[in-house]
Amino acid sequence: MYRRCRGGFRRGGGAVMSPLPDAPRALLLARRALGAAAVGKRFPLPEDLPPEWTSRRAGVFLTLTRGNRVRACWGTLEPQQRHLAAEIVAVAQGVLTRDTRFPPVRAEELPQLRLLLTVVVSPPQPVHPAQIRPREHGVLVRCGHRSAVVLPHEGRTVRHLLYLAKQKAGIGEQEAVEVYRFRVFTVEEPHR
Repeated sequence: MYRRCRGGFRRGGGAVMSPLPDAPRALLLARRALGAAAVGKRFPLPEDLPPEWTSRRAGVFLTLTRGNRVRACWGTLEPQQRHLAAEIVAVAQGVLTRDTRFPPVRAEELPQLRLLLTVVVSPPQPVHPAQIRPREHGVLVRCGHRSAVVLPHEGRTVRHLLYLAKQKAGIGEQEAVEVYRFRVFTVEEPHR
């Protein structure tokens, strides 16, 4: 079901500990919650959740793509729910309407959309941009009350990540910003 993971677990070698145990099932949980929310139904959490999902908390982002274009992306840097599984469901329900850059996602679009589920594995730390690895770190920029987050899969270079984050936050290119990086683990469905 899943094609690629970033941030600590690689199929066929590398690190063996995953920040998101049973990652394919987490994608399925997100997809089912999306489907229910898209038609206005309540989605109860399954009772047979992995213990690792109910014993820890983490921020979560869900990105919906069509082809190589983002259709919607929304989530939480810090956990808002009682555990990881509840966070995944809440973010899946929210992504349909809370990315104000795009019109709300409709139920009939879901079969054509690919999911990327991102779990925040370390809190944002202030850094110099030179300390950011674009394929490994998410970026948070702040300028006064304006802020925005960009995930690693959204940009190709540090400069591009910072540009996208400033653009999302409505911050001018020449305005000074506080820059933070955070580590994530991303699992994604195959291309549709």
